[in-house]
Parts: sequence; structure tokens; C-alpha cells
Amino acid sequence: MRGEAAAAAAAAEAGAPRSPDLHDLSDDSDYAAAAAASSNHTAMRSDLADQGSGETAKVDVVYEKERVTIHPTQYGSGRISGKLRLYLQHGSLFLSWEPNEGVDSFSSSSATMEIEKYRNLYTIKSLPLSDVRFIRKHTPTFGFEYIIIVLSSGLAFPPFYFYNGGLRELFATLKKHVFIIRSDDDPNVFLVNDFQDPLQKSLSSLELPGVASVANAMSRQNSLSFTSSVDEARHGSDAKHGASSSMTEYIPKQKHKLNDPGRDLSIQVLEKFSLVTKFARDTTSSLFRENHSSGGHTYGRHQQEYVLDNRANDKHKDRQITPDKGSLPPDSMESDNLPLVWGKQRERPLGIEEWRSFLDPEGRVMDSKALRKKVFYGGVDHVLRKEVWKFLLGYHEYDSTYAEREYLAVMKRAEYEAIKSQWKSISTTQAKRFTKFRERKGLIDKDVVRTDRSVPYYEGDDNQNVVVLRDILLTYSFYNFDLGYCQGMSDFLAPILYVMEDESESFWCFAILMERLGANFNRDQNGMHAQLLALSKLVELLDPPLHNYFRKNDCLNYFFCFRWVLIQFKREFSFDQIMLLWEVLWTHYLSEHFHLYLCVAILKRYRSRIIGEQMDFDTLLKFINELSGEINLDRAIQDAEALCTHAGENGVACIPPGTPPSMPIETDGGLYVQEDEVL
Repeated sequence: MRGEAAAAAAAAEAGAPRSPDLHDLSDDSDYAAAAAASSNHTAMRSDLADQGSGETAKVDVVYEKERVTIHPTQYGSGRISGKLRLYLQHGSLFLSWEPNEGVDSFSSSSATMEIEKYRNLYTIKSLPLSDVRFIRKHTPTFGFEYIIIVLSSGLAFPPFYFYNGGLRELFATLKKHVFIIRSDDDPNVFLVNDFQDPLQKSLSSLELPGVASVANAMSRQNSLSFTSSVDEARHGSDAKHGASSSMTEYIPKQKHKLNDPGRDLSIQVLEKFSLVTKFARDTTSSLFRENHSSGGHTYGRHQQEYVLDNRANDKHKDRQITPDKGSLPPDSMESDNLPLVWGKQRERPLGIEEWRSFLDPEGRVMDSKALRKKVFYGGVDHVLRKEVWKFLLGYHEYDSTYAEREYLAVMKRAEYEAIKSQWKSISTTQAKRFTKFRERKGLIDKDVVRTDRSVPYYEGDDNQNVVVLRDILLTYSFYNFDLGYCQGMSDFLAPILYVMEDESESFWCFAILMERLGANFNRDQNGMHAQLLALSKLVELLDPPLHNYFRKNDCLNYFFCFRWVLIQFKREFSFDQIMLLWEVLWTHYLSEHFHLYLCVAILKRYRSRIIGEQMDFDTLLKFINELSGEINLDRAIQDAEALCTHAGENGVACIPPGTPPSMPIETDGGLYVQEDEVL
């Protein structure tokens, strides 16, 4: 076909030869049928164009689907249906989604007014496919298919649910008009126009996998002018969608060395993140560019509304920060005009007698909510952590009996030993032919010897506890082979092993925790991006002056909070304090995402210093890293509680469903199932 020939020619010109195997998405017969249907649909729609304006170029609609729905709130009753389109204009492919008039008939009357606020917020008038980084496809066993579109900046649109089907036709159409490849790391991720991210070059401690770089097959010849016009439009529209400004560099896929341990790391920022230089700052600015004047770039305007806007619930939206230090607000939280209800004072930890009062004669927890509330406000006495943490982490059900828990321990220990034997039985000869095992073992061996070695439990040479730490992590890499091992996992496991003092129970508690936090370590960084985006919206809601300051200083990516979120403040507090903080977070008492409110509380506490000293990205990153060991934990938890209470449902609406540590959507194949596999 002529389109395919143009695509191949564009790839050759870009220096990235097109591989049929690499780009072929026809995993099953459905895709072939979808492609045929899409071809017929294209012929039917090709004559459609926007005739309302003589200045508008001809538009060829190549895909159109009704009842593509978003859920702007976390409640199933609140949803907005609309029409999703793909269309060609000036030889380039664009995507649009426009909501239908009126409220979805499935929405309750009480949710109608709330939903109406989001109608214009999430409208996509014109999104160039060249601004899309990847599309994640979800096909649950029960329920409806949906996709998540992630931009080059890492920011994402809310999930689009296909209640009338049409998802396969969408991908078949995309395949015809843009280069699109299935990720080697996650078959549910489809990489679109995968230009090498400038941030990958700038953050020396950020190691991401190389993937084939692809170009828009329909607009290769226009790429230079298109990129230039996008930059110009950004400056003219106050757009904050953060697309890369170096989209004309088409870099072919680079082969990793087989012995390169970095290829198996999803993120390496823990020890070296403070080494980010001015160069990193400059390239970050190219992703999250400040815009100063008004203009008419439709996509930029609407994307700005999605990423940054909370006008519907933020009465402080128009408040601006002036650079005049004399007009800056006084110190920290007290300067905020939000009518906060201050958090409760911290209580005594849960003790033995009080713990027993929560249990019935057979060992069931009679009131799990009251227990979680007690732990949230006071923590747990250390002698009880071994028992209570198993409930908080989900290893034990709250309604389980003593006998059931004893039986579970026996069964789980046998299961753990069976998994462990898989790697224990690998001979030296086998290991020579098992590159992935050697790499992961090497990474784990390096990490465990530098994890919490100042804690007496792990200090000293030939420490058996360090060996157990290594064995658990190696076993987990076989238990969850898709995710494997990533730097930072040892930070989560070390306190759990310290408390449990049992290899099997530590493993299962860690494995359950990773079900919630495993997305932090995904190579596509979708879990981290979702949390940083939610953090941005929470700061905008709860501290508009600080948010406006970050906006003016190109800090809206919130990468300076990366370490906080990635390992949940493990580097910021002492070992004893982090055990207290984590058990507070694990209660999910006020919110599953209480750690994000904690981020807001700390930033808010230091707001006057951040603004008063006019910190730029580099200075702010250094300042945040140097807060390690300086944060008052009890006060931070109190402030976060106050902010969470004040935010209420508006805060909930800032956090998309499925954002870690919410449990991910699973299928019958498990958490890391490979979809579209032909059996």
C-alpha cells in the first residue's frame, strides 16, 4: 500500500530501518479483520472535512467511535461519554475527544453537577499523535476495554473506556498512519513516535531501556517545520503539555550490552539524584516549558486545562505570586488562607493490652476500621509489629482466626521454598547461559550490601541477615519474573525483614506490598508519572501560591519529589521513624494516597523559604535532598491529615483511579499478564 511504502521510506530516511517483526501488531486474526474494517471505514469517512471555515485545511476522518467514556471521579456513577476521532490534516494524524451534550444517563442526579465541571476540562480538540509517547491497552476478563494515553512529557489523560467496542479498530487505524511498536517489556504498551527523551540524556542516574525510535510516517517531510510551529505555539498559548522540543531527532534502536546491569533497572536515582546538573535543568525545561503570552494553539490550551487546572474547585486559581520579596507571604502553613482543621495530636502506640481488646476469642479482629484508626494516630509498639503488620499489609485477613493463620503460615512457607528452589537449583553451567539471572543476581548482590548497613541488624561483614535479604529478593525476581528486581526494592524489604525475622513471612509481606507499589518500578514509569501528576494537582488545590511559583519556574514536573514518592520517604527519616510512617500509610485510614498529602504538607511547610529564596529547579532539588533527617515527622503527619481532611472529595478527584498504591486492575492471568497472546 502507498501508506506503508511511505512509512518504510520515512523510517529508512530517519536511519531506523523498519522491521516487519518489530512493527507488526497482527498478533491474532482479529487485528486483520479490524484492519479491513478500518480500511472500509476510512473510505467512507475520507470525504468528511470541516467545511465551516475556508481557512481550515481538509480533514480526513479515518476513525470515529461513539460512547468512548471517561470517569472523572472515582465513582462508577460519574462518567462522561463522547466521540473519539482520528483524523488527518496537513499529512499528520490527530486525535480528538469531544463529550456528548448532557449528562450520561447512567450518572446519578447527585453526580450531575459534579460531572459537568469536568466536561470542558477533559475535552481534546486536537492532539497531534507526534506528542504521544505510548498508549497502554487494558483488556480485563470482566468489564470493558480501555486505554490510557501518555504524552511525551509523561503526563496522561484519564482512561478512555470503549463501551461499544472498537479498540482493535483503533489500533489497526493507528498502525496504518503512524509507526507504532509493542514494547518488549510490556506487551500491553504500544510505543508511538518514540523519540529519545532529552531527560534520558540529562539525568545520569535515570536509566531507562532503549526502544526503537519511530517517526510519524505521514509527516516525516514536515517534521522540522512542525516542531518549530509547536514550539512557537507553546509560547503563544501558555501551554503546559510538556512535549519534547527535540522531536526531529530520530535515533535508531540501540542494543544494550548483555552484561550491562543498567538495562534491568527501571529507575536509578536513589544515590545519585542530587547530582543533577544545570544541563538536566535545561533539558527538563524543554519538557515543561513556561509560556508567557496568549495564543490559539487548541491542543496546548486543553492539555494545560487537564494537567494543571482545577478551576471547578479552586477559588484561589487567579492568585498570583509576585517576585517582590516584600509581598511574599510569611512563614509556612500559617500564611495560608485555607481554613484548615488541624490534625490531631499523635497518640501513644498500640500496646499489647489494647491489641488484645481488638480480638475475639478465636483471634478475629472485631473492628478493623477502629484498629486502623488507632494505628494511624499512634503507630504500633515494636513488639507487636510482627503481628499487626501482617494485617496492615494484607498477608492476613482481618476476619481470620488463630488456627487459619497458623495453617496459612505452613502453606506459604512450603510455597516459598518451592519458588526459592527454582534459582537455588541453577548450576554454574546453567548460569553461564542465563543472562537475565546473572544480571539480576549481580544487581541484588550490589544493593543488599549497601542497604541499611548502619542498622545493627544488617551491619558487619558476613551478616546472615544480609544473605536472607538477598535470597528473598532473588526469590521474588523468580516469583514475579516480569517485574524482576529494581533498585529501591531492597529499601522496602529491609524494614519488613527486620520486623518479621522470618524469611517466608517477609517474602509474602513484601510481595503483597509490591502488588501496590510495583508500578513505581515499571520501565515506562507510568506509576511514578501518575503520582507526580496527582501531586501537582493537589498542590494546585491546596496551595495555589506555591503551585503558581512552580509554574513560573518550570518546576511543575515535581521531579524534586521523585525520591519521596519512589521509596516513600525511606531516605528522609531514620529507620525507626520510617517504620512508624509506613504503618501509618498502610492503614489507608484517610486515603490510600496519604503519602501525596504528606508531600504537599512538607512543601507547604517550607513554602516561604522556597519562594523567598527564589529557588530554581537545581536549587530546589538540592534543598529537598538536604531535608533528609530534618523533617519533623509527627508535625508532617498532622499537617498532611489536615490537608487531606480539607481537600475532601476535591482531593479524591485529583488522583486518577489506579494510581499507586491503589491496587492495580488485574486479569485472570495476574498482574503482569501478556495480552493478545495466541495460545
